[in-house]
Amino acid sequence: MFKVTCLFLAFLFSFTVSHGKADADLSKVNVITSFYEPYSYLSEGSPQGIAVNQARKIFAELNFFPAIKIYPWARAYTHALNEPNTVLFSIARTPEREEKFHWIGEIVGFDVYLFREKSRDDIQINTLSDATNYKVGALIKDVKGQYLEKNHVTVTEINNEETGIKMILNKRLELLPVDLVSLQHRLKKLGFDQDQLVPAFHLKEISRPLYIVLSRNSDPEVVAAFKAAYKRAFP
Repeated sequence: MFKVTCLFLAFLFSFTVSHGKADADLSKVNVITSFYEPYSYLSEGSPQGIAVNQARKIFAELNFFPAIKIYPWARAYTHALNEPNTVLFSIARTPEREEKFHWIGEIVGFDVYLFREKSRDDIQINTLSDATNYKVGALIKDVKGQYLEKNHVTVTEINNEETGIKMILNKRLELLPVDLVSLQHRLKKLGFDQDQLVPAFHLKEISRPLYIVLSRNSDPEVVAAFKAAYKRAFP
């Protein structure tokens, strides 16, 4: 009887560890993402997208089916910085952000270029410093804009990347940092040919996978549960 009891307790301990904290209170967890097609967006009032689908795989492992809130990026990022037990996706992992979040895991790839209008063969960029000679648009608090400013490239603020695409085609901007998947999706949505914008320079340093994270001041049991669920969803 003693041996059976010990075996049961060992199994129970193993199950709890492998599944994160079984008693983690997920009712206090808020889930937010930002408008960034085709990764996360609203379709008929429901959150959809590549990253949303990936995040839901993790939630399913926790039997957790939250209402996903979609905010503009700056608001989503600020909310995750300040509110405990907040899940945020999709976010680039940078040295400046490393200590600000609990990094649960990668959920989507991300390949970023500076794009130009296809007829602008005069725009030649061999190193990033060459971009300082051109008018560049980018989102505020976005990793792409932050990276450019850090490298002394003056950035014109835009509200969203669809606006940036239109400004490139209307000759109001000359360069736009955007990932390839998003650009192709947006060009199609706006009714433009896929080749109207072409790569001018590969931003290799920020072409990294995007992550799902928890806010830094989150409940440790919640963090453990999400990390364990991620490993089950993406073994």
